[in-house]
Amino acid sequence: MKQFYYLFFLIGMMLSLSACQENKPLVLHPDKTISTSTTEIQYFENFDKLAPLFKHQDDTLRVINFWATWCAPCVKEIPFFTALDQEFKSQNKKSKVMLISLDLSEKNLVKFIDKNKINTTSYWLNDANANYWIGEIEKDWDGAIPVTLFIKGQNKKFHFGDFESLDDIKTIINSIKL
Repeated sequence: MKQFYYLFFLIGMMLSLSACQENKPLVLHPDKTISTSTTEIQYFENFDKLAPLFKHQDDTLRVINFWATWCAPCVKEIPFFTALDQEFKSQNKKSKVMLISLDLSEKNLVKFIDKNKINTTSYWLNDANANYWIGEIEKDWDGAIPVTLFIKGQNKKFHFGDFESLDDIKTIINSIKL
């Protein structure tokens, strides 16, 4: 009987600890922050500092788009993601849109964000070791952009290619078990 109580206590403690871990806020440590006229870009020279974004588990839906200013399909779909971000913010949803630029130049990235008045959460990943980090994000990803990752808790959905409309993004959000 004593063993039963001990086992029950251990299971309770494990459940409590896992619940605490899920409620921990996501904290990233960028190498620097770049200010633009509309937002701040968190700069990461090393993927490992950005990796917690892809492993963090909580009840917030994260829509993470990988893009670059030199990628025409990426640029075409950016307004869909900024509109989705504004919609999430206006409805106080536990959802967040994040743009991860794979640009090669800070000047081009800042100029694009300023020109298009983007205020969506923006990161710049400038880690040249793409053979390492691409597989860490999605084993079937060959590195082509644009791609979008949807994360909520333990559930993930990776979308290869671009979107034709905001409704296409919403269709994926509504179709996956998040």
